[in-house]
Amino acid sequence: MTTTKLVSVKVPLKIFRALPDAHKGRSRFIISALEEKISQRREPEWKPTTERGRRLKAILDKGAAERGEPLDDEGIARELRERRGGLH
Repeated sequence: MTTTKLVSVKVPLKIFRALPDAHKGRSRFIISALEEKISQRREPEWKPTTERGRRLKAILDKGAAERGEPLDDEGIARELRERRGGLH
């Protein structure tokens, strides 16, 4: 189930006129534009500010090779199936 929230935003008339009409894909257009913009956002890399944080980061960095690449949703599901004895 998808949870949604209603957002009210004032838009310049020039932009509003360029949007699809109501009941002709306006919501879908706005949502896809927002999703595209959000997907392009890059999270800043975490930088520790304390000595303890720097030590913990060094430990994390040292173990990165052992852990390998982070798993995406499909990778997590695949690993769970393998661990539970499911078909590959």
